[in-house]
Amino acid sequence: MDIFQNLLNTVRAKYKEADKATGGWLPGGGVASPLTRAVFPPQPFPKRAEELSRITGVKARFIDPEKTPSVVRQVAPVVAPMWGKQDYANPILNEVGMTGYGGGRTPLERRTEFHELGHLNPTDKNIYSHLGVLGRSIQGLSNQTGNLPLVDLGAGLALQYADAPEEDRAERFTKKYAKKGNYPPPVIYGNNTSDYGNRLRREGKELTSGSLNRLADPFGIVSGTAQFINEKRAEPIRKEMLQMEPELKRLFAATTGDQISPELMSLNKRHSELMRQLETLKGR
Repeated sequence: MDIFQNLLNTVRAKYKEADKATGGWLPGGGVASPLTRAVFPPQPFPKRAEELSRITGVKARFIDPEKTPSVVRQVAPVVAPMWGKQDYANPILNEVGMTGYGGGRTPLERRTEFHELGHLNPTDKNIYSHLGVLGRSIQGLSNQTGNLPLVDLGAGLALQYADAPEEDRAERFTKKYAKKGNYPPPVIYGNNTSDYGNRLRREGKELTSGSLNRLADPFGIVSGTAQFINEKRAEPIRKEMLQMEPELKRLFAATTGDQISPELMSLNKRHSELMRQLETLKGR
């Protein structure tokens, strides 16, 4: 019996050596293949992922796509350069990619963790949840193909009715866990919308109306005048937002423990108000 067991152990050891030598391509050899490492790269903070799963009940793998190979990060910038390098949640692989991810070091990073987990939350998914980046993808393709009016029209509609409600869903999830995550909660309005979702709605409406205006006003005389007026109105709003951003970042970085300062809450609320004003001008 010992002879056969020793022989089996020798065979197993040689098989593992062969698997390692071939880069992990042999099945069951114990070494991850290049394909496995590309699709399921290792997490830099596995214990943090476990902690988030215990808090929310949503399981996900967290990586820094700038340091770890990521399928999404390789494809998304090609499809939509403007959006392709943003943080993301991949529902197919249950993966969250956050640039510079440090395991929830700051309130802003923790807020992003929970926001992306909101996209992976299975309990309140809707049809739009499976199309959550459709508008931004079409917009990216449109930007690369000359912004044809009909393509922009499709992007605008998708931004309003797919991307926006899905971001609202993620923001509601983010607000739900704000106290446990120790970060300022996002604003959720009475109709269950958020600043993020409303911004995408504004952009979608702008794309939709712009594509229709290009058909009705090919020389751009009417739309150009309105845009000039709104741009002038937006200048002082942008200036105030720009002035408060350094202080907002400082307060975020200085937040520790369970207490969020009234100063940070007040400044965050004012920033949201200014953003809404700016989005209102964009939608006109």
